[in-house]
Amino acid sequence: MEVGNMLKWDQLHENLEKAAESHQQLASRFNRFAMFVDDQLLPNTFHIKGISVVMHLDHGFFVTTFAGRTLHFVFSSSATESGALIGNIRCYLKSEFPEPGCVEIGGLNFTGSGQTNLFEPENKAPITIDNDLQSLYVVLHFIQVALSKA
Repeated sequence: MEVGNMLKWDQLHENLEKAAESHQQLASRFNRFAMFVDDQLLPNTFHIKGISVVMHLDHGFFVTTFAGRTLHFVFSSSATESGALIGNIRCYLKSEFPEPGCVEIGGLNFTGSGQTNLFEPENKAPITIDNDLQSLYVVLHFIQVALSKA
């Protein structure tokens, strides 16, 4: 929709009410994704040592640290061409030098049902963030990607 093409008042209200509800549902799905990851990476149970997780879900993100690399997994939502909202998770690698900042190293989108635009390499099935092991798989993938970054 172009900025100059305004909706009727009642349609605008209806669209924004739907968007608010969809955003909240997607945010809840992201929070469950984060909690799945946190539960799977408990220090006493996960076999790969040294991965820590810090939740900032009230601000829409969580942080992992491994092998000197700090990653921020940040939630947002955006409208598709049809107007429906989808969830976005962007992964940023924190950097201190030469100047403090973050660099995006990847991301994924997900639907209201939790299905992502990522696929399992063996069977090409879509990965869902509504599953504890698949959620962990996604985060470990980005941790692996971060290892190749300077």
